[in-house]
Amino acid sequence: MEYSGPGRLVLMKRRAARSPCHLLRNSLFSSFTVGCQNATGDFRPALPDKPQREPRSLSSADTGAIVTRRFLFFLLAFLILTCTAYAAPLQPGFKTLGIWDPAKNVRLDFAVWYPSRSAPFQVNYGDWNFSAARGRPPVEGKHPLILLSHDSAGSRFSLHELASELARNGFVVLAFTHPGDNVDDMGALFMPVQVTDRAKQLTQALDIALADPETAPLIDPDRIGVLGVGPGGTAAMLIAGARLDATGWPIYCAGKEENADPYCTPWARQRMGAFSTTPNLSAPYRDRRVRAAAAVSPSYAMMFTPASLSRIRIPLLLLRAERTPLYTLQHAERLLSAMPQPPQLGVLPDADTASLMSSCGGNLDQTLPEMCLAVSPSRRKAVQAKMAAESAAFFLKYLGTPNPPPLPPEPEDNPQITSHPATPEKNAARKKKR
Repeated sequence: MEYSGPGRLVLMKRRAARSPCHLLRNSLFSSFTVGCQNATGDFRPALPDKPQREPRSLSSADTGAIVTRRFLFFLLAFLILTCTAYAAPLQPGFKTLGIWDPAKNVRLDFAVWYPSRSAPFQVNYGDWNFSAARGRPPVEGKHPLILLSHDSAGSRFSLHELASELARNGFVVLAFTHPGDNVDDMGALFMPVQVTDRAKQLTQALDIALADPETAPLIDPDRIGVLGVGPGGTAAMLIAGARLDATGWPIYCAGKEENADPYCTPWARQRMGAFSTTPNLSAPYRDRRVRAAAAVSPSYAMMFTPASLSRIRIPLLLLRAERTPLYTLQHAERLLSAMPQPPQLGVLPDADTASLMSSCGGNLDQTLPEMCLAVSPSRRKAVQAKMAAESAAFFLKYLGTPNPPPLPPEPEDNPQITSHPATPEKNAARKKKR
């Protein structure tokens, strides 16, 4: 006969107020108790003044009860471990992908970070050392995706601390090394392909991520963002809808000493001159699948105008590195004043080009000392933590919730305007006419 006194009522109330894991554990404890009492052949609630039973030899029923109790004990232990693992904080999982592009006869190598419940461990990949749960199972379900675009002296691993923190916040992160603009090859520096090819490669990487059987099941195609550093930040702005416009370039270096601005050295000015006269410079690179963008210390602020920046209609985060000459306060004010929808602005105090790259590791410290050893570990750690916190908060705000609202309508695509850059002589003539 089932006991239905006040004690059972209290037990039922306690069970109703607890989580599913507690309910299962309580159920097992109840079964454990029932098994013990059934072995005696007498099921009654235990009373404090109940006399002890006389010792007796074990029957087959007693043996079965013992086996049942042991089985339930191990099942309970397994349940506790499972519930504990389920409640463990997210950790960065990690894997690599190699995709062959037959059209360009080139191999594309990707680094992928993703949320996992497994404990991270030391990963040694070439010259890079970082902590991640490499090859461990991802958290089930579809997650928002962030495309990463590294700085010029970077690679797919040079933002590993940022990628790991985004994975801890529930994001899948895809990074790759940009051909022609990386730590081993800077041939595209101060050329339009440095940013336009990056934008094309980001779109291509997104195509691959959404089609590859290893990454596609992890990604929510309605929650995609892009984050870039340096020229990668400029490419992120192009993906968000901005257009290049060289109208202001010819007067940018007027009155500046050659060494006062990296864009104004003789070598850079020659390349930037070719940049400004590139045909179809204002071609669109907008990817409608991207819903939010972050630009960290973006380059080429003088290659935008209010009209070309007004096409950005998605949320944009601008992070200014205060010690980076390629992104001075003048550049920030130019970008901020030109956007009809004000971006979210963040400041990275004491940040420079070197500190925007993650910690290197022993081997890379020797082969790339100008980047790896140019900043103290404490300052790099502070900059990386600030950049990761700002980025994670921004993307969680706009991509953290499933089923995001519809995107705003895209601006009409007017015919491209062939720009006639202003020159100091033309400006002087205009002033005389006035």
